[in-house]
Amino acid sequence: MDTQLRSAVLLEWKNLTVSVRPTGNSSQTEWTGRPGHQQRKETVILRNANGAVRSDNLVAIMGPSGAGKTTLLAAISMRITGATTVHGKVLINGLYVTRTQMKQLTGFVPQYDIALKSLTVAEHLSFAAKLKNVGYVGAMRIANELGLQGCLSTRIAHLSGGERKKVNLAGELLTEPQILFCDEPTTGLDSYNAASVMKTLQSLVENGRRAVVCTIHDPPSQVFQRFSDVILMQDGGSVLYQGPTADRVVFFNSIGKVLPVTGNPADYYFQLVSPGASVSPASEAEEAIHRHETIRKACRENIARKCLTTRYHQAMIIQKLTNDKHRVCRARQLTILLHRTALTSIRNFREYLTVTAIFMFTSVVIASLYYEVRPLTQTSIQDIRGALFLMISELVYTTSYGVFYTFPAEMPLIRREIGEKTYNLSVYYAHKVLYSIPRAFFESFLFIGVIYASVGFTTDFLTYCSMSLVTGAASVLAMAYGYLLSCTSGSTNMAIEISNIVFLAFMLLGGLYLNVNAFPMLKYLSCFFFASEGVSVYYWLSIGSIPCDSDQRRGNETVTCLPTGIAVLEDAGYATSYEALELNYLVMAVQIVLVHLLAYVLLRRFVRKAGFY
Repeated sequence: MDTQLRSAVLLEWKNLTVSVRPTGNSSQTEWTGRPGHQQRKETVILRNANGAVRSDNLVAIMGPSGAGKTTLLAAISMRITGATTVHGKVLINGLYVTRTQMKQLTGFVPQYDIALKSLTVAEHLSFAAKLKNVGYVGAMRIANELGLQGCLSTRIAHLSGGERKKVNLAGELLTEPQILFCDEPTTGLDSYNAASVMKTLQSLVENGRRAVVCTIHDPPSQVFQRFSDVILMQDGGSVLYQGPTADRVVFFNSIGKVLPVTGNPADYYFQLVSPGASVSPASEAEEAIHRHETIRKACRENIARKCLTTRYHQAMIIQKLTNDKHRVCRARQLTILLHRTALTSIRNFREYLTVTAIFMFTSVVIASLYYEVRPLTQTSIQDIRGALFLMISELVYTTSYGVFYTFPAEMPLIRREIGEKTYNLSVYYAHKVLYSIPRAFFESFLFIGVIYASVGFTTDFLTYCSMSLVTGAASVLAMAYGYLLSCTSGSTNMAIEISNIVFLAFMLLGGLYLNVNAFPMLKYLSCFFFASEGVSVYYWLSIGSIPCDSDQRRGNETVTCLPTGIAVLEDAGYATSYEALELNYLVMAVQIVLVHLLAYVLLRRFVRKAGFY
């Protein structure tokens, strides 16, 4: 028996019913249960679906909008998510499989293109192959098989719609899945690209290599003709016809529906199953449907009984599950993700330069406002305080706001790759944090450097480095809060609205507007406090003496003289020694870890609640 026969696969589903519990407080919501313990009645969106798909089948799941096409695809691929309840059985070669095992044996291509568009095709496939522990040669072989050899060096953003679909297919074929599920692979494509994609899918099932199951809506005639089997669903989540495309004429004749000789058959099917249409008006038609389903069921059961003695071997499935090598260790995942993110950043370097230029313009404005301000008089003390606080405020605000867009912008990619277990969510979060830390310190040194060179600070280079380091550490903490707020809401706009309140409170605890001695514990929650106290200590401790004004009265008020830098620190309620800052660094380190852990927990909860597709 050759390799192709030994690798044949049979997917069965029996009595699949999917229901969803409605949300909201609609007046039309039905309730069930005894008084006092009532729950919303679940709405059935798929009813008692039965079927089978085997190697060399290219199956189309067709039906009007709302008929349950995507629900059926998600149910049989065991990738259904959300507040749904699934009843029934799904088997591969007669074996019950778990959701994780199903993902090991099959591939799923979503409807929309989900990839980093700044990467080239070769780079995208290379990273995907590394994460799935597949060799580069194997990835290039699949690219050539799908006809992508001519666009390997082209960025995904510059590809046509059909080429992007093929790139998605190539990513799923890296692990050589036994069954491939595709959610509307021709959506958004013109007739030429749609036909090209379908030709590619047809080549994937040749010689019994695998089975391909697709949902499709209103396919043109040249696309429909490439399917070997059809599952026609009607409104209400029930299946009207399932079987070979060649047998459809006999079936519809048996229920009194003669297919037209010319035209697109798919158009006629949609007319039959559209809401309000009656496809079985007579008892004879109902009997024909029942008879057809009985024959199909007997055929499926006969195939299932032969799984141990025919080409649908269970040993092959067990061996693939036990010898799954398409996962790499967490350390390897972290390295690959860091490399991919770095390459993406390089490709978007022009955008980063634009953002950085705007960011640095703020430092130039601050430097011009406080140009050559020196601690030579009592009046200049307030000027120096304002320059220092404005400097750290702009820096902390900007770095925290910069991460608000990270997870919402990449959520489709995260859900997709986490759902397929390409890598661990914890590794993804860790790589984002690690990648952002050097950027926080770099921008801190750059931003403070412009101001430090322009304002008349009379201190040395070591003080500049110390001020930049403590501000960079505070920026890392601000980024942690930015990630937390982003993961809490899942929306960029909501995160910004919440941050306005949170960072206003943090700014008040920074020490410029309120004396921090009044908040001995709360001040340690504020990243502005750590930055403000740090730069103040590093600056003012190096100032030996400050002349007092000859006239210490302003009108009827007596102005307090602050003769030294230590006196300035005491007046603000800040520490007066370098050793006291060690506690700040320790608290910041602990707080950074705790905030990131909380943010990760919220991100994981959000991803699981939103689903993976």
